[in-house]
Amino acid sequence: MSTIVIEIIASIYTIIIGIAMLCMWLLLLMKREVPELNTKPTQIFFHLVAEFLTSVMLIIGGLGLIMNQSWGVALFFIAIGMAIYSTINAAGFYGQLKDWPMFIALIVFTFVSLLISILIILLEFQIL
Repeated sequence: MSTIVIEIIASIYTIIIGIAMLCMWLLLLMKREVPELNTKPTQIFFHLVAEFLTSVMLIIGGLGLIMNQSWGVALFFIAIGMAIYSTINAAGFYGQLKDWPMFIALIVFTFVSLLISILIILLEFQIL
């Protein structure tokens, strides 16, 4: 697989994940399906800030990588690291609820994100 194809796949993946995260939270908030706004307002506020920052960073990092910007790779790695943390954390939340389909999906996203990160590292250090 060529370098350009891997970078395009990584870019599209991060942009899609960023948009999906943003849409999911906006939808949950609009439908008033975030009970923590009443029960744990400070905790959920900071959690939402982290989630929105992660989604914006994923979108910008993906765009920077696909447009071959000098800052693109660095921002990609910061964003994908934020996303990996977020998916592991969310997997714990959904695992606690015994929502196994969501739990499995988040574990899959975590491993895909790790795989893409490793591929980009191998490309950047010209190992691949």
